[in-house]
Amino acid sequence: MWGMMCGPPQDGEQGVLHANEAWWTSQVVCAKLEEVAEGCEGTDTERFYKFVGEQGNKRWIKSTRLALTGPPDLGGLLSGTITAFTEVRQPYWTVQPHSWITFHSFMVLEIDHGALFIVCERKTDMLELVVGEVNIPMAFMKAFRAVGPGRNPSRCIDEPRREVTTRITVRQLLGWIDGPVEERWQPYDLLKANCQQFVAHLQSFLLDPSSPEHHAENPIQFEPRESLQDRDFVMSIVARNPRCLKYIPETFRHDRQIVITAVSHDGAALRYALDASRADFEVAMAAVRQNGYALPYVHPLIRQDRRLVLTAVQQNGYVLCYCAEEHRLDREVVMAAVRQEGYALRYVAGKLRTDPEVLLAAGWQNPVALARATFLF
Repeated sequence: MWGMMCGPPQDGEQGVLHANEAWWTSQVVCAKLEEVAEGCEGTDTERFYKFVGEQGNKRWIKSTRLALTGPPDLGGLLSGTITAFTEVRQPYWTVQPHSWITFHSFMVLEIDHGALFIVCERKTDMLELVVGEVNIPMAFMKAFRAVGPGRNPSRCIDEPRREVTTRITVRQLLGWIDGPVEERWQPYDLLKANCQQFVAHLQSFLLDPSSPEHHAENPIQFEPRESLQDRDFVMSIVARNPRCLKYIPETFRHDRQIVITAVSHDGAALRYALDASRADFEVAMAAVRQNGYALPYVHPLIRQDRRLVLTAVQQNGYVLCYCAEEHRLDREVVMAAVRQEGYALRYVAGKLRTDPEVLLAAGWQNPVALARATFLF
């Protein structure tokens, strides 16, 4: 049954689903909203917003960014049922035909017939979740983003509200995100992996969660239990399908050579490795050499090592967005990034953003990226 994917893992079970800490830490941002009596000075994780009604009445909302190592613990909210959703669109231009596809899209989910709301959206590479307390209205929810800066609700256009009868709970929604969403997550692509595609996928799940596309696909579920105790066999299956690293027995997920085998065939499989492996320089280098997009899954202790950063951007220039400012100010790193992917220009820092050599390299690789990034400056 589709709902079973949300059940708690049992250590030692064959094919157990391991919550992907590296993915939740690097690709997901979750904020929780609550109404407070008054605002105060914000911090890196807490922000305060004031709303003033037509009669001059004031309401203060505090947004707290949660520290994630897996699906957020939302307490009693997890058993709440999603009863309706509304797709919200933000046109890129103030005046444009409704039929144009030039808009950002996100979803507002109603929990228990509007007792509270959850905002779900993809923004570039990140999945953002905003969870509201009871009695925070939908109109307020549309003003918030999980990363902090708000949006202008007056620029938001609601699509028709749709009721949900599948009785999906918040716990099951998070289980779906931790399963098939995470496994199919791709770096942002204007045509292949964007906000509109995520919204369409989420709507499909809410309306028909039993569809095969919404199931986590365990590639070793039919393998004999005794075979999964054999190191050579496990080595062979992770070489054929590196995603198996997520499902193999815990003992082998500690095996350095097995992890290196997996990430050498698919660097992004690093997100299924344990912390010790993600903090291992040789493992991390094997991963980013095969796929630069493995960089956000490298353990924070070594993620900003210049050798890893340079190797990663040489393979995928776009990952410059995950690099510290010191690297985005580093000419060699920047040139390697824009030569590989012109769109990396938008993440260049300081004077290098307008450096003729950098601009020429980016434009030579992708003229459209140069025009777009220059316009955004």
